Amino acid sequence: MRKYYPGITLFKLGGSLLVLAAHVMLLRYMTFLPGQALVQFASLATRVVVPCFYVIAGFLAYKSWSNAASSRSYIQKYIKRLLIIYCFFCCIFVAENIVPKLISDGLSAGNLFVQAKILVIAVFLNGPFIQFWFIPPLIFGLLAAYWLFEKQHARLAVILALTAFVAIQFVSGSLMKVFGVTAASFSFIDPDYMGYLNLFATRYIGFGFTFVVAGVFLAKHEAQFMKIRVKPFLFSALLFTVIETFLLLQLSEWTTDYKLALSMLPNTLLIFYGILRIKSPAIQSYHKRINLFSIVTFFGHVLFMRINLLLMGWNTASMSVGQHFIFLFLTLIECMAVTAFFGLGSKTLAAKQARNLPL
Repeated sequence: MRKYYPGITLFKLGGSLLVLAAHVMLLRYMTFLPGQALVQFASLATRVVVPCFYVIAGFLAYKSWSNAASSRSYIQKYIKRLLIIYCFFCCIFVAENIVPKLISDGLSAGNLFVQAKILVIAVFLNGPFIQFWFIPPLIFGLLAAYWLFEKQHARLAVILALTAFVAIQFVSGSLMKVFGVTAASFSFIDPDYMGYLNLFATRYIGFGFTFVVAGVFLAKHEAQFMKIRVKPFLFSALLFTVIETFLLLQLSEWTTDYKLALSMLPNTLLIFYGILRIKSPAIQSYHKRINLFSIVTFFGHVLFMRINLLLMGWNTASMSVGQHFIFLFLTLIECMAVTAFFGLGSKTLAAKQARNLPL
């Protein structure tokens, strides 16, 4: 039987709400803060919501497949569920963006190529909606981690993950400017395609593979991990973050090319350590409801946001602070309503199944 982790339930809730707030207004208003280099470099090291989600996904996946009757069947079912949800939103993307262009611009070879390129980038790189870029690297990381650990290559998996994480620092992280190599250094490659390769490596290797493997490894060695003394761990992570941020401020100019920081790894592990330490029997009573709300909020909020903008006739670029707060609360209420709807539906289905059981 899989152990229950109330901290993970709370983190999913907090993470989904943070993602909602970020997409509604937080990211927009952060750009107005003074001292953008300091703000962005400091936040770079502490943007641990995404890597923490990957660690949690790897952690829970290992706990589940290691206790399943068939680990292969479990991982196949897990991936299938993700793909069904992902494909649903990809279909919305196609209906909204690809089909109208095919109708208006025709079925010429040139247009078909352009639309195919847009679709491939949306499906495998950027996601059909802004939050869904997270899914393909997650699937890649889970499949890679599953294969490595099932083949008893745990040490190799850790070595590959650490090597990959450091290597990606030269692509889009803290070490990006060390050797003075930029996209312009590869003049024989189209700059657009170089950008795609950069983003692919960052998301699939730097985030997906590294942190899912970390989660699986921590699940396998949970007892040893929880014996670590927190004070030295906390001090070293904070010191590393401060030193790295200071060096970046002194030696680099902020650009949006920075996606990773070396200190992101110890910060993620520290936060995950704290998550596992949380003990709250009261959370268990609302575990299913909180999980359902977190899932609905993460997957559905952008869709609700777009519907709200259409109904209100608003444009995010010209909205006031008050309108942004109304926008936020309206989307939040819709997430709660859909959660209640699905919760009621599952109860009704369970009741029907119970009535049909033979005595």
